[in-house]
Amino acid sequence: MQQQWEASFFQIVEQYSERLMLCALNILGEEQAAEDALQEAFISIWKNLHSFKGDAAPFTWCYAIVRNSALNELRKIKRLAYAGWSEIAMESMAGGASEELRWDANEIHEQLLHVLADLPEKQKMVFEMRYFQELSFKELARITGLSEGGLKANYHHARAKVEEKLIGRLNLP
Repeated sequence: MQQQWEASFFQIVEQYSERLMLCALNILGEEQAAEDALQEAFISIWKNLHSFKGDAAPFTWCYAIVRNSALNELRKIKRLAYAGWSEIAMESMAGGASEELRWDANEIHEQLLHVLADLPEKQKMVFEMRYFQELSFKELARITGLSEGGLKANYHHARAKVEEKLIGRLNLP
């Protein structure tokens, strides 16, 4: 049984590493942090491979683990950076911040991740795979085992929620 798990694990690593790295990189935006998250995810996949029931496609199962690992890494990074960031924000407020907010790509990406965290699990998965990995609905259907119509509906609802919440978070008109 152990050999079968090892073979399955190495097949997962071989087949999915690149795509799973993209998932982590899209969430974290920094290669070293993404590699750390992916390594943690592979450890988790190895430890839990025996519990994989096949209810979802193997890639979908691995993708969820990598996404959670990357989000945990992001929380860790934020905790470390929070003190410095809040100090800068307080200085900015004390100096009379301009009414017009200016957002750089990293700040927008961070806000997008906050919005995605609030989406229902299925919508989040479909949005991330379609938006970040640019997978077609046909590919998504093959990977997840869900219908293309259902995936399109989930993506449409997710996109509308993301747009609405992101506009609010970025204080856009």
